[in-house]
Amino acid sequence: MAAAQYDIQTFLLDKQNIHDTVARLTLNLDLRSTDGLIKDVYAPDVVVDYTSMFGGKPTEATNEAWAKSLEPMMDAFDSMQHVVTNEVIELPQPTKGVSRPDRASVVAQVNGHMFRRAARGKPIMHNGGRYNLELVRLPELEQKGENPWRISRHATVIGWEDGSSDVMSVFAGIGH
Repeated sequence: MAAAQYDIQTFLLDKQNIHDTVARLTLNLDLRSTDGLIKDVYAPDVVVDYTSMFGGKPTEATNEAWAKSLEPMMDAFDSMQHVVTNEVIELPQPTKGVSRPDRASVVAQVNGHMFRRAARGKPIMHNGGRYNLELVRLPELEQKGENPWRISRHATVIGWEDGSSDVMSVFAGIGH
């Protein structure tokens, strides 16, 4: 069966769905929603790379295992706010002979603000950098009329940080 032609409407829908998936990443982190991360954000198998922040090596896991591994960290913060902006979504232009892609990539700027009263020193840490994301289209979700795009690779590249490093001590061991 030949792949369907990639038309303008489908291209625009793909871009919006990818944007929504990236927005759901940070929203579900801030809402401490393990279920949201599993259902609406990550592909069934995911590679997560926090090596620029914590060293170690990227983590390969199921979406459920990864999201559940974040629960102690999410619970340790009194509050979090992640802001994603300037998303550059890489998809082929819908021109003659172009088939609809099964993969896409996103580079976006991200700022994180974490607050933990129990931290030594000041209770806040700010950081910023970028997300390098790879997404896959899951046809089974699309067939149900849902957003089919999920993150299969998530790399956080730290650019700067300011505040109490003890706020982030709850991340000890992640990605190692």
